[in-house]
Amino acid sequence: MGNPMTRRLVRLHGRAGAMTPLLRFLAGAHAEALAIAWPAPHAGFLALPSARRHAAAILLSRDLDLYEIARVVEYGRDGDVAKHLMHGQASGGLMKALSRLGETLWEAADYDLFLSLFSDENTAQVLRHTDEIRPPQLYLIRRLPVLLRVPKILRHIPDSQGAVDDLAEAFRLAVRIRGKEQTASIARRWERAASAERLFDMAAEDLQPTEFGKSLAPPDLPSAFSRVTDRKTLEQVALEFRNCLRDFTSDIAAGQMAVYVLRDGVERAVLALRRDTAGWRLAEARGKDNADLQEDTLRFIVDAVEKAGARTGESSWILARRLHEHVCRRCGPAHAPMRETWVDQLALGSLWD
Repeated sequence: MGNPMTRRLVRLHGRAGAMTPLLRFLAGAHAEALAIAWPAPHAGFLALPSARRHAAAILLSRDLDLYEIARVVEYGRDGDVAKHLMHGQASGGLMKALSRLGETLWEAADYDLFLSLFSDENTAQVLRHTDEIRPPQLYLIRRLPVLLRVPKILRHIPDSQGAVDDLAEAFRLAVRIRGKEQTASIARRWERAASAERLFDMAAEDLQPTEFGKSLAPPDLPSAFSRVTDRKTLEQVALEFRNCLRDFTSDIAAGQMAVYVLRDGVERAVLALRRDTAGWRLAEARGKDNADLQEDTLRFIVDAVEKAGARTGESSWILARRLHEHVCRRCGPAHAPMRETWVDQLALGSLWD
């Protein structure tokens, strides 16, 4: 009745037979498909160099039948195999990099990340010169801005998600402080760091102000928000929301903090913005009795704050201190909170708990 709809499951060399323990160990989730292409005892597959075994696992997710995969990885030249993996693009050094992925095959998502990073020339240069490549390394590299994915910076990166995230955030804030036109210049300066300690201290230095004495007025939020501009109103808001806002009278008077009340919406909220070297930052947003706000309310607040030119995220001085602690043997290790959710990434504090 014609060709089967699923060509990949056609047995190439007779019956597939049982998978050997060795293939199951090396191939993991790919073992069943590979056992069809190379039946037990799988000698043809196991005799392949590790780079070609990884290539076979990658090609399993492509629109190829098993015969084509076996033909490519067994008989294709390195350059031809690499082009198959990179959808026709020339990729010098890819097969050599694949040989450094270890003996056991990876998950499909990890291969996708590897190929995505290898498609960027700067990152590919790093991977070509890495003795052992493992998925956790790649996930750390992905968290960095592209301009920081260069050998002279990556060689100083600690094996810590918190440290990587803080360095990425420091780069974002340094660009905000100095201007987008300085983006490449900041990255080039960090490349000159001779050690991890110097790299992270450079990042902390770039969070310092470039000029002194400049004042920045609090942002103008939409009409749904009213700003607290005198002590009497501050006391009334503190009583209404039952919090300790009055403890921050001096900070508000000195222009270091601005307080706003949101009255138009599903729920009322009070929010505080702090001023640091990277500008005004949303530091806290709470309901009555310091209750957490609904996410829809938070998103409304964040949208208004960002449109007004302020930002969310960690304070620059806390970030600068933590950058040093990540690499200082005397001060560290730094406590870097995991910020996986959108709410966590806002880095809201506890200004009046």
